[in-house]
Amino acid sequence: MQGIDYTAGSIQRLLFRTAVPMLLASLVNVITQLANVFFMGHTSQSVLYVLSLYIPVSFVMIAIIEAMQLSVQVAVARSRAGGPRVFTQLYVHMMGSAVLLAILTGGVVMLLTPVLSWFYAVPADINPMFTLYVGGMMVASIPAVLAAVSGAALRGLGRAQAASWNSVGLAVLNISLVYMFVSIFGLDLKGIVYANLISSTLSLVISLLILFLRKEVLMERLVFAKRHFVTLRHVGIPVFISYCMIFLSTFFFNKIVSHFGEGAVAGFGVGYRIQTMAILPGIVIGSAIGIMINHNLQSPHRPRAYASYRQGLLQSFALYAVIAVAIWVWREPLTSFLIEDAASRAEAARYLSVVALSYIGMGPMMTTLLTMEQSGRGYQAMFLNAIYFLLIILLGWGLTRLFNQVIYFYGVIAGMNVIGMSFFLPFMRRLKRDYVEPSGHEEGISADEAAMSNQGYSTQS
Repeated sequence: MQGIDYTAGSIQRLLFRTAVPMLLASLVNVITQLANVFFMGHTSQSVLYVLSLYIPVSFVMIAIIEAMQLSVQVAVARSRAGGPRVFTQLYVHMMGSAVLLAILTGGVVMLLTPVLSWFYAVPADINPMFTLYVGGMMVASIPAVLAAVSGAALRGLGRAQAASWNSVGLAVLNISLVYMFVSIFGLDLKGIVYANLISSTLSLVISLLILFLRKEVLMERLVFAKRHFVTLRHVGIPVFISYCMIFLSTFFFNKIVSHFGEGAVAGFGVGYRIQTMAILPGIVIGSAIGIMINHNLQSPHRPRAYASYRQGLLQSFALYAVIAVAIWVWREPLTSFLIEDAASRAEAARYLSVVALSYIGMGPMMTTLLTMEQSGRGYQAMFLNAIYFLLIILLGWGLTRLFNQVIYFYGVIAGMNVIGMSFFLPFMRRLKRDYVEPSGHEEGISADEAAMSNQGYSTQS
């Protein structure tokens, strides 16, 4: 298999070469999401309200997407030396798992939609819109999950540029379709569903064509092998649980804000969506670091794994110093551009005025968590996520009810983003002990890494 050799050369250059195409795709995704908010923000407050209520639900499918694509990325990187035959077996197993998980989860969400409507006390005239949107997005998520798995396979093979250009094309098509369906045909939320369904399906087809044309996938008889699911247990499950925590947390976030009316929910939803998009570069850098680490697990190269995290974290800090200040300075023009309703616009700007500067800590925190998830420390990352969200919910709920001001909830989020930086140094010391110090080469290998290596996912398998 051809692709980037991560075991030699400048770490800075390799991180740059890997992260930039992925960051480009991430930024394009940001533009796509902003475009969707813009189109919906110029329809009605009810549409924005439904979009905001859907944010927690979206994290259910994001949990599957992230769990599957990170598992595939790690597994492919560690089995790369096995050649196309090993990759084909692994890829088919992962795609089958993705289909089953997407269908099962989507069906459960659709069945539970009435419960969500009851919990949020969705008005009777808006409830049908909310129900149809949730159902449509669950259907559209099936090709989206498969496209994400295929893109992760390309990145694991060292073909990050091909995967990124595919993402760029996907985003351009998605924006064009949303504009056509929403602004021209007036389909509102249905337009987003149709656009996602069409663009995700086309992205999946393109990824498959690349894999076949590059002869990465072979036409051969499938043999079931349990070892192909090892990374699902050690990487995928903790990532999935972490995103389920995000689902539960945003579920309660909306409940906290709903106490202050539909306008507050709509405005907070837009502000939180901007925040969700802002963390994507941090996730991308963490993913690039993860690829570097998983290509350098053998003894001669292990110090490069530690150096990859150290340099990647510095890059993340530098990037988020710019992102945080930019969003804080331009929060009002940004929200005015995206939202037409005055009350919702003011609430979104207020949220960003409190939280935006804390992204200096939140971005590197996401970089570190992604690095942990891809280096056999997923359950530690899951534990840290649990503490983070639990404290936000408890403190946010208590303070908003005590003072009857939603701004206290925003302050809690900002405070936790800053406090989250406290685990950077301990994690860096752990990596140095495991990958650099002589005793760490033998004794510092985590149980998760050892299990995955024993099952045939080391670079010498």
